[in-house]
Amino acid sequence: MINILIGITSLLFIIIGILHVFWAFGGSWGVNAALPTENDSKLPVLQPRMVGTLFIGLLCFFASGLLLVQIDLFSVIKPSPLSKWLCIAGGIVFLLRAIGEGKYVGFFKKIKHTRFAKQDTAFYTPLCVWISFTFLLASFI
Repeated sequence: MINILIGITSLLFIIIGILHVFWAFGGSWGVNAALPTENDSKLPVLQPRMVGTLFIGLLCFFASGLLLVQIDLFSVIKPSPLSKWLCIAGGIVFLLRAIGEGKYVGFFKKIKHTRFAKQDTAFYTPLCVWISFTFLLASFI
């Protein structure tokens, strides 16, 4: 059962990684709901560049692979203390993202009425909690 939960999270990372690669090469589907904006502005607070967006996509693919390594799904790469500690680090990073930075993202954000903020409350932050839980669960395997 644990392997199924981790496998689902790995698949989510692949989908999110593909979406970031799509955005990096000029795709615009969903991008308006994926970036925080100021109070009444439609201009995003961040203007991610191609390299940064590709880097996030690659990190998503890496995270997917890391989770699959940790459940011993690859015959070439075996779980190790390094993969365990990377899972713990991933769990902490996503827990911190769920808590937020205080203004635009996370449980304690101040700006709550923008399109992004509503998506963040309903979807992104709970997803980060799920991912954090999955990484920490994977670290105990």
